[in-house]
Amino acid sequence: MPLQRGTPRPEEETKKRKKQADLFAEEVDPYAVTPEDALTAARREVKQWRLEQLTHKKALTDMDPVTAWFVLAWDAFKAATFPYDEALRLARAVGVDLERDILGHLAKKKASDITLLDSKERAAKTLPPADGSRAMVDALHFAAYTVRTKNTEAAREILERNGLLDSPAFHTALQAVLEVLPVSKSFTKVDVPKNAEGASSDFEALENLRKLAFTEHVQEPEQLKLALLPELSESAIDQELEGAATPL
Repeated sequence: MPLQRGTPRPEEETKKRKKQADLFAEEVDPYAVTPEDALTAARREVKQWRLEQLTHKKALTDMDPVTAWFVLAWDAFKAATFPYDEALRLARAVGVDLERDILGHLAKKKASDITLLDSKERAAKTLPPADGSRAMVDALHFAAYTVRTKNTEAAREILERNGLLDSPAFHTALQAVLEVLPVSKSFTKVDVPKNAEGASSDFEALENLRKLAFTEHVQEPEQLKLALLPELSESAIDQELEGAATPL
């Protein structure tokens, strides 16, 4: 028995398939599973698996789709700019409307590419909601922008007023975003690409905020530990050499 969808295919898509089938006199079953359905389901499974990794499998709440798109975009492409078609595939996998939910909010489109926006670029147009009511990445960008233009304490106070200091959804989003944004030069002493500098400044702002207010709920990002590993190793070696040279 062939697989069947639990719900019928959306009406517009069914009509489109019916027009195509009319050319070959085939009947369209709105409940029939197509290869596209299987691919979408597979992408969603991969999405969930990767988000569990990025949140250290300790998430107490699901991540909202818009924030998940932002996190997975940085995780997958490791760059602020990538093809529109890839962004569209990712949007379908997480269940967001790219044109309505992403473009004009988290990204801008130019030709066949889209570019992710950092908190300062978003604020130049309009600050996102500080309470995360649309998406938790909005609250993260509001907090990052506040750190960058004021200080970490001011950002902490804004989050407290909006009830986010003890929010599992905020903790989950912060953990994931800190694992994918480019680590800033202030931590690694290594330059980041020009169009990723704003995102790396957001990383620095959010990591400083984490250390101020969220160490009990959000772990130090694994990518930061790995980035600092060579530096720490050299320091440990130097200490050992100094110790070996010290007379008894």
